[in-house]
Amino acid sequence: MKILYYLFHFLCYMTFILPATCSLVEADRCSRYKGLCRRKCHMDEKQVDVCFAPFKICCVDRPSIDDF
Repeated sequence: MKILYYLFHFLCYMTFILPATCSLVEADRCSRYKGLCRRKCHMDEKQVDVCFAPFKICCVDRPSIDDF
């Protein structure tokens, strides 16, 4: 019975606590890169970070050749 108890706690840790601590990001990191939080980046953007919102990533415009 004790094995099931420890197994339950281990599974709860792996399911809820570990993903929450691994996804901690700085609040202003995406805005510091002048990016936007989106589900998918456009073809002319690149992914630079993750956002606080689940399943969203920080997308930043790639500099084009004309900008130089």
